[in-house]
Amino acid sequence: MLFFIFAIIGMQVFGSIKLDSKTSINRHNNFRSFFQALILLFRCATGEAWQQIMQSCLSGRPCDPASVSPDEPDDIAESGCGSFLAYIYFVSFIFLCSFLVGATAGLLVGLLKIGIEQ
Repeated sequence: MLFFIFAIIGMQVFGSIKLDSKTSINRHNNFRSFFQALILLFRCATGEAWQQIMQSCLSGRPCDPASVSPDEPDDIAESGCGSFLAYIYFVSFIFLCSFLVGATAGLLVGLLKIGIEQ
């Protein structure tokens, strides 16, 4: 459930960032679709370069041309995507994932201990 909620939020907040092969938001790693967002969050949950992904989602990133309407100024397309919410988003996601993994591991150890004692 945590992944689904964060995937939808990520799609809304970071989905219009332009894909760039030189950053962590590229064609294999992005928030464009729900499936891609889930894959990206799974990668972050494993601890693989989540800091670089977070930095690639900060304010000042170029927008995808298809996501910018023609009546918006040109500077919006050049540096109007991303958000400072990336700090809160990624750190809270990592914190909650770590908590869930730790709680699940503790529960399993407790169940195994009870099972062995019987």
